[in-house]
Amino acid sequence: MISHEDKIIYDVLKRFDGMHKIDICDVLQKIEMLLVELHTPIDGKSLKKELLFRFAKEQLTAIDKNGYCYLEDHCQFLKVYRIKSVFPKLFVREELFFTTPQEYRLIPYTEKHIQEAFSHSPVRAIIADFLQQHSITKRNPKTKRLLLIELFYEIDPYYM
Repeated sequence: MISHEDKIIYDVLKRFDGMHKIDICDVLQKIEMLLVELHTPIDGKSLKKELLFRFAKEQLTAIDKNGYCYLEDHCQFLKVYRIKSVFPKLFVREELFFTTPQEYRLIPYTEKHIQEAFSHSPVRAIIADFLQQHSITKRNPKTKRLLLIELFYEIDPYYM
């Protein structure tokens, strides 16, 4: 017979299906840090408010008076940002940009620019092969992460 507490743990762990263990540990550590700042008993409204505040504080950056960007996904080699305009979607669409550890300016997230950014690195052949098989914006259906970011997670950082 499974206890009530074990059932809760199981329900939470089902949400991690398809994720790497290191990513799960990062999420659990963030949950622990969040719990330190909340009052008990936990209220859903205060939890959501705190999460939105943290998101805005850590991942939103104003570009100029016309819009802002937020961190969409990242790994040790690449950070992908989504640009949102304050204008209605009829005039401007959301776009993806990226930065690398060597280049801090926002570069359009396209196949051409990704290949150029990694053209002088040891992984250029791996990236070229990946881009022949997959679209640059293709995502993992379970984790909703960009497949290119997941590819970079499989590459040893010392290889670069």
